[in-house]
Amino acid sequence: MTSSIAQVSTDGRIVIPVEIRRKMGIHAGDQLILSYHESELHIATRKQRLQQAQVLVKAYVDNTVSLADELIRERRAEANE
Repeated sequence: MTSSIAQVSTDGRIVIPVEIRRKMGIHAGDQLILSYHESELHIATRKQRLQQAQVLVKAYVDNTVSLADELIRERRAEANE
């Protein structure tokens, strides 16, 4: 685990140290997801959250199933009703 101390400016900004930005793959202009839980602030990149979601979906969906194809079939069936 990497820890660092950051100071909050008068307008509420903090600077994420370069070592942490490199490890997380954060670049200028990236959007980050901030989560507050039990008095702690957690920071994640959108890419990290997307990967977490993909892992969760894979745990519940058979690899032979195309969710996109399934959605298209459902939408077509609804349109024909």
